[in-house]
Amino acid sequence: MLAGSRQWLASLIGVVLGAWLMLGAAPAPLLAAMPAALPSPSVPLTLSLAVDNVYGFSSRDKTYSVEGTLRVTAPAAEMQRWLAAGLEPVSLVRFQNQVQPWNSQLEPISGPMRQGDSLRRDYRFNGSFYSDEIDFRGYPFGALPLRLNLVADPSFPAAITNPPAIRLVAQSQGSGVSRRSNMNGYKLIRWRLFNQAGGVEMELVYQPIGWAALVKWLLPLLITMVVMLLTPNLRAGFSSERLAIPPVILLTLVFMQQAYRDSLPALPYLTVLDGLFAYSYLVTLAFFCEFIWCANLNDRLDPATAAGNVRRIERLELVMQLASLSGYGTLLGWAWSQR
Repeated sequence: MLAGSRQWLASLIGVVLGAWLMLGAAPAPLLAAMPAALPSPSVPLTLSLAVDNVYGFSSRDKTYSVEGTLRVTAPAAEMQRWLAAGLEPVSLVRFQNQVQPWNSQLEPISGPMRQGDSLRRDYRFNGSFYSDEIDFRGYPFGALPLRLNLVADPSFPAAITNPPAIRLVAQSQGSGVSRRSNMNGYKLIRWRLFNQAGGVEMELVYQPIGWAALVKWLLPLLITMVVMLLTPNLRAGFSSERLAIPPVILLTLVFMQQAYRDSLPALPYLTVLDGLFAYSYLVTLAFFCEFIWCANLNDRLDPATAAGNVRRIERLELVMQLASLSGYGTLLGWAWSQR
């Protein structure tokens, strides 16, 4: 009886060891025989953008409002399946740089229309957007890039089994920008619709209208500094009048710069207009110090030698005027190159 039990136990151990050896000797074929999970199919979603109007640009907030038409095109079989499940194709994409989406508009303006082997549907959109690419270094001359970023948002309902992966494709055909897209003080110089990593982007590049920027910001500064540069033409004997003008000019510059700065966000760099204001401060301060020196000099010198001193002072002030004008010319040339 004991011998039979031992024989039965030895047989059981042998079977277990044999099965273990077989599994260990051939793991690759067993794993290869397991069915691999099939990747989700990729469905191209072709997007076209037609911009009708751009308005409400805020340089302080870097926001702007855009209204236009978004066209979504997909393979006919897929779009019919989505529509049958109550899914709008436009719900598979979203504007990534849109602000206040709850206060925006996105509604269909046409039913599904056949386009070859695909179906397309047009949607009217209107909303507020934000562009972090705006750089005010060349302000008020620099280019102004406004963008619309579209990314995939594949949130399928449970009614659609085996939902596909969405791949966005930009289509220039059917895209465009109307003439009403020009904003106050800016004109559209170019646009493009292109694919970027993870989505589709439309870029609208605006250029400030030169005369508008000149009249709004540069003309007041120009008039103020012309008054300052003409002050040395007063005779040195008018010391009190000459000394009274630079403080008024400095206060005027401070108020003008503050008014212009209130229209921009807090910037970690200086704009072209900041450079002009900073140079104007230095010019005004230099003339103020020279006027003080001239007034003290005239009080200490003998009236007999006053005529010679006046000629020397006039020559010095003429050199300062010409140097100031050349500095402004250099700054304006650099500012124009930043357009």
